[in-house]
Amino acid sequence: MRLSATIMAHPVREDSAERVRAALDRDVEIIYDTEAEPSKDPRQRWRTGRRAWEAHDPEADYHLVLQDDALISRDLITGLEKALDVLGPEGLVSAYTGTGRPNQTHVRRALSRATDRDDAWMTTRSLCWGVAILTPVHTIGDMLRWCSHGSKSRMPYDMRIGRYYRDRLRWRTWYTVPSLVEHQDGESLCGNGRGSSRVAHQFLGEDASALTVDWTRTPPSGLPTLHTVPA
Repeated sequence: MRLSATIMAHPVREDSAERVRAALDRDVEIIYDTEAEPSKDPRQRWRTGRRAWEAHDPEADYHLVLQDDALISRDLITGLEKALDVLGPEGLVSAYTGTGRPNQTHVRRALSRATDRDDAWMTTRSLCWGVAILTPVHTIGDMLRWCSHGSKSRMPYDMRIGRYYRDRLRWRTWYTVPSLVEHQDGESLCGNGRGSSRVAHQFLGEDASALTVDWTRTPPSGLPTLHTVPA
């Protein structure tokens, strides 16, 4: 699978965004918020996210949008391409599994199952975080149209995307185990911190290569796309 990528960023985090780009194993574009001041208004965040998705390579199979406060493992893009070779042409993927929000019961249960079986994947019914999202390029146009509808204007960036794939396409979300992306546990620009830790459950590490993960260690039922199929 061929993966393209962009970084969605705010100008106040330019140094962090440039650090993310420098750590990647391929040159990517940074898409900056056009507003000088950060805002908790989800519409402002969505406008930046939309532009980051629109900047995908149309010749790629999947596109990855990273956020500007991410920490990443080495060889991230190449490693994720190897993971996507196992997943196949359709699927919603998160390279980050976080602590804090949302409710952790189902997340911990899925992660515990994956860890006990030594799986390189875990799944939830819907996307939980927006730090590192991957989705097939052929779905991006319809996803952006649905997510940009006025009825979604107060919905957070990651929730819009998750709801589209969960409710419209009926796709589950697959997460890499371990996480290939970490979240800097700093202050949120959009008010998502709420005093809770915002870091990964399991992070491969900045000095470790994503190419060391054996992505063929799938759950017994494989990697089904639809959330109606048991994992």
